[in-house]
Amino acid sequence: MKKSNLVLLVVVVVLAIIVVILFFRNKHNPKSVLRDFAVEDTASINKIFLADKNNNSVKLEKIDGVWFVNDTYRARKDFVNVLLTTMKNVEVNAPVPEARLDKVLKELSVKGIKTEIYQDDKLTKTYYVGGVTQNNTGTYMILEGSDVPFIMHIPGFAGYLTVRYLPDVKEWRERIIFDYQFKDIAKVSVSYGKNQSDGFVLHNYGDNKYGINMPDESNVSFMVDTVAIKEYLSAVKFIAYETLINEDLQEHKLDSLSKEPMVAKYEVEDRKGNLKSFKTYYRQNVNYSVDEQGVPYDWDVDRLYGIVNDGTEVVFLQYYVLDPITKTIYDFDLNRPKPKPLY
Repeated sequence: MKKSNLVLLVVVVVLAIIVVILFFRNKHNPKSVLRDFAVEDTASINKIFLADKNNNSVKLEKIDGVWFVNDTYRARKDFVNVLLTTMKNVEVNAPVPEARLDKVLKELSVKGIKTEIYQDDKLTKTYYVGGVTQNNTGTYMILEGSDVPFIMHIPGFAGYLTVRYLPDVKEWRERIIFDYQFKDIAKVSVSYGKNQSDGFVLHNYGDNKYGINMPDESNVSFMVDTVAIKEYLSAVKFIAYETLINEDLQEHKLDSLSKEPMVAKYEVEDRKGNLKSFKTYYRQNVNYSVDEQGVPYDWDVDRLYGIVNDGTEVVFLQYYVLDPITKTIYDFDLNRPKPKPLY
């Protein structure tokens, strides 16, 4: 046998051995490739569990048609709806490039947000949500039990999806302070820390009958503008805060605000005698906002502190939310001077 033929034969045999080895290795250690992320029937989803590697977790559960967070707080409807829509419409955009595969797998194992989806109380899907692709249009995800991650997206949406799965309780909590039907409001009391005589008590007696009293419930000395009362009741029936302050600052801020004079207190009593209230306090001018003359304002002109939930938590409130309900008793005087038209 010629030497060249012998070399060729050896090469063929070696290649054949390699092929056989690879075949049996893959046969005994096959890669599991799962790509069925979407949940078509989101109406049957009644529980979602989100958790990261930093011991942050959120349980969203639907009870009697209402979503709750961690068995304690009502969940934000808009956030839940966005998440459910994401779970329904998420699709595989592309496989992860081979050059980035090891890095993506490592990041998913270290930083991935575990997502468990329950339909009718049964765990039906678990996957991990990672970071964003380099072009900021895709999100890395991998299904539990799979060896292969994918770049996921929602068709028509140019952005990443990780923020929709964040296990941050304060982001998922409903931010509503007052949420009433007009007819269910029986009384509204407003008091001010500085000018106490500006406060008032509004009454909604029903049958289109309304009244107003001084803060001590004594009668007023002017003709009452019932239209102004109805406008006020319409404004106060739904009030929401912007966000909770950081959890690690809550106790300190509650203590410090208790030593400060309040700006105002708003209290609503419903037809069943249930009371809800919150207090507001000035916030320091942390952004160093200035007036037209360049003089810094004494206080933040955009936000105040609020103490809500029976005096247990501090939140940020925006002036534009509170302005419509920050009235004085004299704003309900039928004969008060009317503002001049702008033109």
